Amino acid sequence: MLVVWETNCALKDVRIRWYENRPSDGIGILLGTSNILDPLKLDDYHHVYKAIIGPFETISNYEYEIIHKENEQKPATIIASNSFQFFPNSPDNSSSNTYPIKIVAFSDNQFGLTVFNHLVKSAFQRHTPNFILHAGDAVQEYKNLQQWQTDFYDPLTNYHLSQQAPVIYAHGNHDYDKENVYAYTTEIPWYSFTIANTRWIVLDSNIDDIKQDEWLVQELSSPETKNAEFRIVVVHIPPFVEFWEPEAWHDKNEKSWGEFVRTRFVPLFRSYGVDLVISGHQHNYQRGQLDGTVYAIIGGSGGQLDLENVEDWNMYVTTKKTHHYVFMEIWSDKIIWVVYDLKGFVIDKFEMGNGVIFSSIS
Repeated sequence: MLVVWETNCALKDVRIRWYENRPSDGIGILLGTSNILDPLKLDDYHHVYKAIIGPFETISNYEYEIIHKENEQKPATIIASNSFQFFPNSPDNSSSNTYPIKIVAFSDNQFGLTVFNHLVKSAFQRHTPNFILHAGDAVQEYKNLQQWQTDFYDPLTNYHLSQQAPVIYAHGNHDYDKENVYAYTTEIPWYSFTIANTRWIVLDSNIDDIKQDEWLVQELSSPETKNAEFRIVVVHIPPFVEFWEPEAWHDKNEKSWGEFVRTRFVPLFRSYGVDLVISGHQHNYQRGQLDGTVYAIIGGSGGQLDLENVEDWNMYVTTKKTHHYVFMEIWSDKIIWVVYDLKGFVIDKFEMGNGVIFSSIS
């Protein structure tokens, strides 16, 4: 797991250590301590630290501490500490201590701080998520430090979501760093991991590279993916976009964005039995199913809504042109998906298991 934090000055001898914190006996077991961490200096007032902690091998509560030691004569000072839960793949897949795994999902909140703040507050009041999912475009400009602070991290921090819920993040076209520095997010373009019974695959729709295709085939055919109860893909640009600005879509050829996601990835989703594909980019909500795979567009977390229809793929059963967020519950045998609008009303809900939607309200 990647931990990212920022200070307004460079500090010497900064490390991170992590514990398994067993709630039954209250005893923290030290699992590891990093080497001294060097910050990435963005300017005189922004120094970013990154550290990998883990692996986490049991279903439990964990805690990390960021520590700073000024000199050998003084004990280390704890700068910050946060606790979280993690659910690695476990033989006891039916354990009542594991399920449900709760996830709050957002996408495309860039330049929509008021809306995003309202949605995050609403999510905080209703749910205690184990993870946060973001399908990209958290900011309008990746290198704009103020946008990252005010438009993304402040709302998540103010409502105590980001401190205790790890973020699953897919880069969008606005938060794509062409220099591959990625000060505030992971610089790994595509990656995968397991949470309990679910294999998560995160792709980068900015990078049309055959290496990503080859990696995806290898990942989809791996035992970790094949043996998972659910296979979920997160990719920012949807393979099937229907709403966009017409001039940009036709005259500026933005209809070609992410075309490789549809032409090269969708056949793989079908062949290897991907259950759910989550995207953003298009600023509204849509859900449909094709060849056993559910496709959901959740790009309504703050950006200006896309209202004009530019394509018709004849596959979506639900379209809502409104701002929203998603709450997911992953159980041992099903996924429950609920979508809330700005007023807190449910605008879509479905349950699925084994690639079949067996309950739907839209």
